[in-house]
Amino acid sequence: MIQRGYELARRQLQDIVEVGDGAVELLNEWEGQAGHVFEISLDTSGATQRPEGIAVRARERFKVLVDDGFPYEHPSVLSVHRRWAGTPHVQWGSYLCLYAAPSIEWNPSDGMRGLISRLSEWIDHAAEGTLDPEGQPLHPPAVYTSSDHGSVLIHPDIGERAPWAAKGLPTDIHRMMAWCAVGNQRLDLLEWVAPEEAVQRAISPNAEIFHNRLPLMAVPVVLVSDELGFEYPTRIKLLSDGLSELGYDKGLMMTDLAWAGAINKALRLRQVSEDRTAADVPWHKPSQAEDPLLSAMIIGTPSRSVDGDARLAHLAAWKLDPLEASIADLFSEVQNLEHAEKLKADVNDLARRWFDVAAISWMDVMEMRPEVTQRRDQGTPASWLNGKRVLVLGCGALGAPVAEYCVRAGALQLTVADKGTVTPGILVRQPYTDLDIGKPKADALASRLSTISTTEVHPVVGNVRTTLFNQDAPAAVDDFDLIVDASADTAVRVLVERWLMTSKVRVPLVTMVIGHQAERGLVTTSLADSTTGGVGSFRKVALRASAGFPEWQDVRDDFFPEIPRTELFFPEPGCSAPTFVGSAAQTTALAGLLLNEALLVLNGGKRNSNAEDQTLSNATSFASVVRLGDAATRATSHMAWPSDIVLTDHSSGFLVQVSASAMAEVRAEVRRGSRIRGEEIETGGMLFGSFDEALGVVFVDSVAGPPPDSYLSEIYFQHGVEGVQKRVDAELKRSGMASGFVGFWHTHPGGEASPSETDKQGMHRIVGPDGSLKRALMMIFGGPQGLWSTWRDSTPNIQPRTFVRVVPRPAESQDGEPACIGGLQTQSLPPGRYFRGGYSQARSEMDNTSSEGSAPEVLRLLQRFFGGNHG
Repeated sequence: MIQRGYELARRQLQDIVEVGDGAVELLNEWEGQAGHVFEISLDTSGATQRPEGIAVRARERFKVLVDDGFPYEHPSVLSVHRRWAGTPHVQWGSYLCLYAAPSIEWNPSDGMRGLISRLSEWIDHAAEGTLDPEGQPLHPPAVYTSSDHGSVLIHPDIGERAPWAAKGLPTDIHRMMAWCAVGNQRLDLLEWVAPEEAVQRAISPNAEIFHNRLPLMAVPVVLVSDELGFEYPTRIKLLSDGLSELGYDKGLMMTDLAWAGAINKALRLRQVSEDRTAADVPWHKPSQAEDPLLSAMIIGTPSRSVDGDARLAHLAAWKLDPLEASIADLFSEVQNLEHAEKLKADVNDLARRWFDVAAISWMDVMEMRPEVTQRRDQGTPASWLNGKRVLVLGCGALGAPVAEYCVRAGALQLTVADKGTVTPGILVRQPYTDLDIGKPKADALASRLSTISTTEVHPVVGNVRTTLFNQDAPAAVDDFDLIVDASADTAVRVLVERWLMTSKVRVPLVTMVIGHQAERGLVTTSLADSTTGGVGSFRKVALRASAGFPEWQDVRDDFFPEIPRTELFFPEPGCSAPTFVGSAAQTTALAGLLLNEALLVLNGGKRNSNAEDQTLSNATSFASVVRLGDAATRATSHMAWPSDIVLTDHSSGFLVQVSASAMAEVRAEVRRGSRIRGEEIETGGMLFGSFDEALGVVFVDSVAGPPPDSYLSEIYFQHGVEGVQKRVDAELKRSGMASGFVGFWHTHPGGEASPSETDKQGMHRIVGPDGSLKRALMMIFGGPQGLWSTWRDSTPNIQPRTFVRVVPRPAESQDGEPACIGGLQTQSLPPGRYFRGGYSQARSEMDNTSSEGSAPEVLRLLQRFFGGNHG
């Protein structure tokens, strides 16, 4: 037999009575209309009575109402008298408000013992006058609302408009209008305006009369400087009497209702004239049975919650029923009559007599004011998005959920861009519906996201190159606070990075992709002062993933395989592009995790490089890999790096981006050479990286020092050939073919960072060691002695003067031999004293040495190592 809730409550109460030694008595019980009622007596003689508290006798009786939901639903407690009516936390004259948050404070396992304990505690605090302790929010006035009466969503703060907060102004009352967008049974309060301004908006032909396709209306507001008690009445006369004591009498209330009626009539005429569908909004038809929101009013009182000296406004909203709204409407109408004074007097008299008996209904007030509400995501990484303008490229499995997260985080403005359309297959994992099939993705997504909040969502349909990243594009990309590239399109990635490189205003960029089985995701975050975008950042990750770090091996295999995948997944016949395999659960989870990683960076959290295990305080770019799966594989890996050094070769138009680690290697080689050969001896070596023709960038990832057979002096550096091919091969293998030979570097210690005459003679003959590059990069480091020595010896953050030149390779030299392969000069060495390269610590000086006879030998070595004249 199933035990009913009140039967369990009775048994628990009887147990308490038996062991309570008279502290609790069960006096009576009966079946009430709303549940089973137990009448109990409680020993309250131990309560400390203070003047500011409620009067508590030595023993008090209560009614405990239990329904069949017990113990999952908490019982209600009422006093058997009305001595405590009008005091805090007592509603309807006798109902005790024991729980501020029953879902958290009521524990079903504690049952009636927990209820009696809570009631005793309530009585103790009530007698002491400490139910509302200093600094804690107090119970607002009891307003018995119903969703059937409509709801008001309040967005703007009251702030200094409150009469008790106004400085240098009368502090009795403050009257104004609430500018609202009205839907079916709902008002969205958008703005507080003065009555005069509301009138101007209603009659001005240039003023907006719709908000997001919803008609606008005005609602009168009165803020009073004191509380109205702990219960709001259901009769307008009683409410007016209370407000009159605070300076807002019946005449002012009727005047405000009349003003609002006149303003809304003017708005209604314009709205219906402009859009006939607006006539179907219920409040445009007050004569019909629908509950109109026309005769609504908002009352603000100082909240009893205390935060230092600041008191915030507690807002309540009421409205009239349809018939009474019609009477108020008539009162408003007759005020505008120029004649028929007798009719005006009769209507005014009728309205005032009606006013004494009219009933009012209290509407649900849903607060969205920042001053009184706290966002549920406050303090989280997503809070960075609040108030930001965001551009999301791609509306697919990553971009669509990311866009939604931006809206829910409170983005001020969101633009979503995609050239695709909704097809049946993508419904498996992308947030579209059957009705969206055939629509542009951007349009369908923007339409749905616009229903979530007040974020402005704009769709961009088509190729982003022409719609966004174009000098003549209508949208200004520079106006965004963040760009998220979730397109997984390499061409878009290059386009965005190129745009940012040439833009006057740099914008933080987040680039994210999903692995081919949706088991992991990769996200890179480039801050506004970063020198790399998605392309450059992915290169950094590829180099890390190919460098042998164990935690990055799966990243290399998934995103940067040495052998490109040939088994591609085409979900439908004739699909224009392959995609990955993954479910909605996987892609949505990855989208959230990847965005959260980026937001951690944007919030100022500096990620550290796991390889070096040290925080890069000057990092401007970050990368994270998040993994799904079991606990063993779910770890997240991070890396970070500072901005590259960016130089421009004006002769070719190429930008040269030198990584911080490459510059550190140059400096280390210069310091080593200075120690073993002397401070004035030049040094140099090879540069490793890649050319990106689309970006117009030469990436320099790392450098090598001089081979053992190089010649080094105070005025000349000649690169040797010993071990060069092995070094190039090793670099290609180490980087997964991502970084290879791109050129040469050498130094002019304490001198100009510009080519010497000897440099100029040989510059045009530079090619790659394999003879295949049609161009190569020459870098020369130098500078005045003070700058040079400071950079070399003590302050690596100070950079030397640097010359860069991308040098094209001629097809062959005049004698028909290959151009100087490897950048090695075949002209004679200038007279002087030379050191050899390599890593010998001995200062093996050479006497005055001529290179006559050595050039053919060098050339033969080059041909043997690198072959003949490759194209």
